Amino acid sequence: MNREPLFCDIALARRIERVEAHLMAAAAEAARRRRGDEIGFVKRVAGAVATFAEDGSPFNKIAGLGFDGVPDGDVLDEIERAFADRGAPVQAEICELADPGVGALLTARGYRLESFENVLGFSLDGAQEGAPHPRIEVRRARDEEFDAWLHVVADGFAHPDGQGVPSHEEFPREVLTNAERDFTTAGVVPYIALYDGTVAGGGSLRVADGVAQLTGAATAPAHRRRGVQSALLSARLADAADSGCDIAVVTTQPGSTSQQNAQRKGFHLLYSRAVLVRRIQPREAVSGHDGHVRSPHEVRVVPYDGRRADIRALFELAEDSPTQLDAYIDDGRVLVALRGTDVVGHLQLVTTRQADTFEIKNMAVREDVQRRGVGGLLVRGAIDIATRESGRRLLVATAAADTDNLRFYQRQGFRIRTVERDAFTARTGYEPGTFIDGIELRDRIWLDRPLERPPGSDNRY
Repeated sequence: MNREPLFCDIALARRIERVEAHLMAAAAEAARRRRGDEIGFVKRVAGAVATFAEDGSPFNKIAGLGFDGVPDGDVLDEIERAFADRGAPVQAEICELADPGVGALLTARGYRLESFENVLGFSLDGAQEGAPHPRIEVRRARDEEFDAWLHVVADGFAHPDGQGVPSHEEFPREVLTNAERDFTTAGVVPYIALYDGTVAGGGSLRVADGVAQLTGAATAPAHRRRGVQSALLSARLADAADSGCDIAVVTTQPGSTSQQNAQRKGFHLLYSRAVLVRRIQPREAVSGHDGHVRSPHEVRVVPYDGRRADIRALFELAEDSPTQLDAYIDDGRVLVALRGTDVVGHLQLVTTRQADTFEIKNMAVREDVQRRGVGGLLVRGAIDIATRESGRRLLVATAAADTDNLRFYQRQGFRIRTVERDAFTARTGYEPGTFIDGIELRDRIWLDRPLERPPGSDNRY
């Protein structure tokens, strides 16, 4: 057991942060190859990297800042535009041992502190302690076990333990499984844990520059508190030592069960990272002066003045009741997302009885262009309009059964406000027995998001 606390100086922090940045770059590149498109990017900035993999990915961030000077403002402008073009916030993870000028620069640019994460370390100074558990076997996952490993890791992350400070992020299962696949393509080695022969947990290990990164560890809910995480740690630490690493690191949520397990194993807190986030308003992402939100993939958001009947098919993607749709389709104003001259999405924005409150009444993106940031562009266009017309709050309602929509809106900064029970019934114009992903369409969830008027804004859309 490591009894002497580890001391982390700037040199060690720089090494760990650069290894982390290289992993993010490799994973984002793996995602680009998997997708076969150009939505992802890896941009270098002051010794760090800004990466985007796909909508909602944990690889969408700036990692490693603060150890090679303060980034140039023009370079940050380019990076922020790239994230905004994809409808994504900019998330910078800053080590507390980084150049203080980085934090000052980012906060001056409108970044806000959203959370912290802890980086713990373990000195690999010889034989690793830890007797094997008689009922637990841990090994590198075989090729035929990869899907089982992927399932248990995704299942574990989908059901967090709940101890400590909750994460500011939540990732859909599909996004998590894609991320784990990309990790392994980037050189991360998967480990599987069996409890009495049953798959109980999984983790992974990456070795670079003498640093062993312990990533992606999770335990199936039914097997928690049985020593699975401890066994996974022991096996990976032993392999890391055999690989010639001098230190192992793990990143956890503050006060979490993962941190507790790591510290019981002999890990020490090296430093914390501050997670700073900036949500770019569409006006700041505009290319040119026509007031349209643009993306690099030839998608732009513009006001729609045509006949609503001509785009009714889009409205019907988000509204199951023809009766209800007939009642409101001509209300408010509509934004459309154009790819060339092809309408690929829309958003209907209406006023409410409260003068400072707007509502997204109907929104949809054509299925063939979903998960490409188009929905985020539409929402940000609505935020831009509402904010410039002195709006203070934006509402949206969606079915409780539609978990994808709930995740999407929460990623756009909305929070759950109220639940309207039995909103979708025959009485209100909805056909009984309608299901979404196996969940009956019954209740409506209202979400809201506060609006802030951007400094120096004008009154043009």
